[in-house]
Amino acid sequence: MKNLFYLLLVVLISGCSLKQEVDINSYSIDFNPKNSSYKNIGKSILIEEPFVNKSFNSRAIFYSTKPYSFEEYAKNKWINLPSNMIQNSLLETLQSSNIFSLVLQEDTKIKYDYLLKTNVIKIYHEINGDKSYVILKVKFDLLKDKELVKTFTYDRKVLVSKNNPYEFVNSLNKTFDEIIQELLKEISKL
Repeated sequence: MKNLFYLLLVVLISGCSLKQEVDINSYSIDFNPKNSSYKNIGKSILIEEPFVNKSFNSRAIFYSTKPYSFEEYAKNKWINLPSNMIQNSLLETLQSSNIFSLVLQEDTKIKYDYLLKTNVIKIYHEINGDKSYVILKVKFDLLKDKELVKTFTYDRKVLVSKNNPYEFVNSLNKTFDEIIQELLKEISKL
């Protein structure tokens, strides 16, 4: 009986000491479209932190295999909240576009001419049989002196080359690149 007790104790202790390693892949939303420098309008803009639908604004990367049902990847996460990553990429893109003389990320005591509000309504990976898609719906509101100048809405469903999380993120970033390139062209016309 003592031997059985010792055997169980050794098994219990050694089982607790075995650590299961789970590799987590961390991905970022990082877009910076290759754009030519636009004519500087001599104005400033504040990039407000984007509002990302609360269902999607977490470190989890979501996918859907059937309508109205979402799951999150167990071994694949965002490196940061989508709202933070999108705001940082918007800031870098607008700074490099040269449209505005000053691009702000935080509302400080510096007066700004324009405000860009971003609303990400959908951002997930749709899997349908052997094909998969980026689902991205985003709306930008450009305001001047608290008055709406123009709203830009983009609703995209883009085929992903391979059905895996990395290719989803890669295609998502390319989709954001295209959307932001279109947004910059529209803003530069104002």
